[in-house]
Amino acid sequence: MKNEIHYRVSLLQILALFCLALIPLSCSKVPDFIKDTFQPEVIIPVFDPDAYIMPQTGTVGYLRNGIKAMAVPLNDVKAVDAFGIFIYNGTDHWISFKKKDCQMLDGTGNVTKPIDKSQESFYLKKNFRPTLPPEFAAEVFRWDKSIRIQGDPAVLPRADIEKTTVMPRQHARFFLYFRKRSINYSSLRIIVPRVTSDFNDQQTTFVFKFKVQRG
Repeated sequence: MKNEIHYRVSLLQILALFCLALIPLSCSKVPDFIKDTFQPEVIIPVFDPDAYIMPQTGTVGYLRNGIKAMAVPLNDVKAVDAFGIFIYNGTDHWISFKKKDCQMLDGTGNVTKPIDKSQESFYLKKNFRPTLPPEFAAEVFRWDKSIRIQGDPAVLPRADIEKTTVMPRQHARFFLYFRKRSINYSSLRIIVPRVTSDFNDQQTTFVFKFKVQRG
């Protein structure tokens, strides 16, 4: 009985010493798996007076030249930094863009391109299908009651397979995946460049502002 009590006390002492040893360490010194377990990273929006921020999902939305664009961080996807992107065409003309031109910019000026579709299975599970936060549709509806995001957007025939075309009063939806920790700065920007009007070639670029913090 004495040996058992002594063993339990020794084990508690070891655990206590381990915890005390972690206290003076900075976050950069603590192993990533410990930080990810007790303080998981989350991507949250940065305040911008020109943006419409949806508090429940962390979605950032902008209205530019009759086009509404939204970026929602998918914090439940742990293997990569993932974002859902919505482009709503509120103009009377067709618009187009290229997903491959999207990028992430960190606070040091480093640019990261999304993971190529051919490499997604390396980072994500086979047949992985991203899901949007359940509150997303309601938050979008509160912003603009004319936008209906249920169901898949219409797929249009296109001569350029890299270009996505959106008809008036319709939307496009796609997802961007970036390598985890590819951004070494807490501030980051998701850039969707050159959304182009097929009527007058006017180009609109959207820059969504986020930051990374420990939960």
